[in-house]
Amino acid sequence: MIIANWKANGNLSSNLAWHKEFVEIFIDNNFSDIGIAPSNIHFTQLQELFKNLNLKIGLQDIDFNGGARTGSISPSMASDAGCDFTLIGHSERRDLFKEDNTVIKAKIHAAINHQINPILCIGESEECSKAGKTRDFLKNQLITALSEIDVKDQVVIAYEPIWAIGSGNTPTPKDINSIHEFIKDVVQSSSANNTEPKVLYGGSVNNKNAEEFFNEKSIDGALVGGASLSANQFADIVKIYRKVKIK
Repeated sequence: MIIANWKANGNLSSNLAWHKEFVEIFIDNNFSDIGIAPSNIHFTQLQELFKNLNLKIGLQDIDFNGGARTGSISPSMASDAGCDFTLIGHSERRDLFKEDNTVIKAKIHAAINHQINPILCIGESEECSKAGKTRDFLKNQLITALSEIDVKDQVVIAYEPIWAIGSGNTPTPKDINSIHEFIKDVVQSSSANNTEPKVLYGGSVNNKNAEEFFNEKSIDGALVGGASLSANQFADIVKIYRKVKIK
């Protein structure tokens, strides 16, 4: 699957233009392997634009509860609005909003309980990577967030090394593939039902490097940030994914 994370970008007119350009590129209307996470304020606009297609519209985050939590979107509100998936634990949420693994686990539980597919984002800092502690760090993130959770097909992991997001720097495809294999092993051994998850890669993915990533066996798709703001470039990434992964 290829997911666009638009972050705090977009407006009503630019979203209309993005939709028009993107749909014109894919005449066959096959959107089942594509997801878009727009800003919360544009969620219903994107739903309406793609209502006759099978493209998935998700949220960039949900809270684990409702009620007296000003500014939050509760899991029941998201479910009622028809949210297909939600990103949980993105590094920007962990850093800017100080979300820890306990909060992230509660959000995953809440999403699953409300039939929303959670995409758990994990990733290490540059310092952690240089110190050779990446695997220990990721293992802790995974086990803390997913232990005792019945991980089924709806739970997806997105590996985004923090130092690669928006920087133009990425690990080698083989290094990413090795990390993805490690992630699958950790989740399979620590989850309640020993399921091997799909693992997406994120971190400066674009239409120039996507094919190298998708050629690796354990890279199951991508979570695309900046490049997804261009309908043309995002469409290129989807085409590359389909050429390599869907045979």
